[in-house]
Amino acid sequence: MSGNLQQRRIALLGVLASPAILMTAIWLGVLLAVAFGPIDYPGQPSAAVLSLVAIGLMIFLLFYQGGKLVFDRWFVNQNALSQISAQTLNSVTSAVSLLGIVGIALVVIDRTLLSGVSNGNYAELLRCAPGLVDTVAIKRTPLLYGGYVMFSFGFVSVVLFLLKGEEIRGWAAALAQISIVCPVAYALLYSGRMPILFVLVLVAMAMLVRLTQGRTLLPRGHYLLLKTAIAVALFAVYSSAIWFTRQSFCIQMSPLITELQQEKVRRDTVAAAQEPAAPKETPRSEAGELISAAELNKRVAQVQALPPPESRPSSTGAILAMMLEAWNVKPRGYVASVIESGRVSAHEAMIGLSTYFYLTHGVRTIDIVWKSRDKFTPQWGVYEVGVLSPLLRVFVPASDQVAVMEAELRAALIYGFFPSAWAAAFIDFGFIGAVIYVSIWGAVAGWSAAGSRYSGRMTPRLLLVFVLASILLSPVQGPLGMANSALVLISMLATGLMLDLPKLQARPE
Repeated sequence: MSGNLQQRRIALLGVLASPAILMTAIWLGVLLAVAFGPIDYPGQPSAAVLSLVAIGLMIFLLFYQGGKLVFDRWFVNQNALSQISAQTLNSVTSAVSLLGIVGIALVVIDRTLLSGVSNGNYAELLRCAPGLVDTVAIKRTPLLYGGYVMFSFGFVSVVLFLLKGEEIRGWAAALAQISIVCPVAYALLYSGRMPILFVLVLVAMAMLVRLTQGRTLLPRGHYLLLKTAIAVALFAVYSSAIWFTRQSFCIQMSPLITELQQEKVRRDTVAAAQEPAAPKETPRSEAGELISAAELNKRVAQVQALPPPESRPSSTGAILAMMLEAWNVKPRGYVASVIESGRVSAHEAMIGLSTYFYLTHGVRTIDIVWKSRDKFTPQWGVYEVGVLSPLLRVFVPASDQVAVMEAELRAALIYGFFPSAWAAAFIDFGFIGAVIYVSIWGAVAGWSAAGSRYSGRMTPRLLLVFVLASILLSPVQGPLGMANSALVLISMLATGLMLDLPKLQARPE
């Protein structure tokens, strides 16, 4: 009896490896969670949100079927391919692992040793006030850009090892597991959580793909089950700790943040006054003097030397007031009564409610974007693809696209909030572009699902893992907007081609 139950559970998990089923289940679940969950989103999900989500799902599912048809018609007859040799698999795994590890090492060296700024304080300060990114003059060396090109291969090597772990041996297996440092170090450098969450979701989706192939959740050996459990537990602790650490840091730094924001306003005013007399190509950074990294370190140290503000136990009223002010929401009545009864502490309540808000508020963002749709101009990827904004700031300083985008987001009151896949597609590409964007997403999902089922190629399998992860996180961000996921997607395509091209060349006539 227990064996049959276990098989049914495995079969159910395998069903969720279908992008079409997972997409439908995720969005039905999120909409129900917003309608009846512990946080009261006034008027959500609205009729506009329900309509837009339904349209997005229909487009995705329609082109999902189209992507499957494309594979069945043009690729399924090319499956008489030789198996990937152990030498090729181990060589490619070692190569992508080393690329990722060296890449993140270069980013770490640049940020901690060569940037001139205390990276921890700088990253935390930007989390408290993202608008200060153009206020501090930090050094950026070629190491940073080289590292960005390479570090995303670390995500891919982890996924590749999970998919083919039975065949990857020796140093290749060790390097692939060590590659987990890439997302972890990236998250620590930028005081974030999404890179670690993203790689854990990729791990989970690789498990689902393995189930569809009739294999175990994880490759045998290497103590992978234990390592995965430890990674999830550490992430839970880290996520909770960073939320409260950031809250305390932001409260402590609030006087300095106010000063820096006022100085930024004065510089912007000076720049605006000088603009008519200045050439259009004059970089914005030259219009006013930026704060040096040394000066920022000095001012942060001065604030940190002051006695911390007195902390008091959070009451139910304080929690309600903070949620209402910061998020414009409140806990539902049954949650407030549980807190008041003392069965759940205020600390535990805030952890749970903040996490719930973190994962569900994208539904409300869809409604806000829809109501403000006439105020947005297409950003052509700058909104989602995180690496584009700093590149524009550094290499095209005369461009005002980043400033315009931020102004539009602030005017719509969604700056700093997650947009979900649907709103992100519209902000980046407009109505027509969003339809094309979702269509491509669905077609790739169908092509990779069919390719993983009916062929031995690695490119469809890697893409399927990415697509499933993007679907699971779609209530939060679009497929190109998760912790530099655009770079991860490119790295997955490159890795898949490295593995599949030799097979294509060896295809019998």
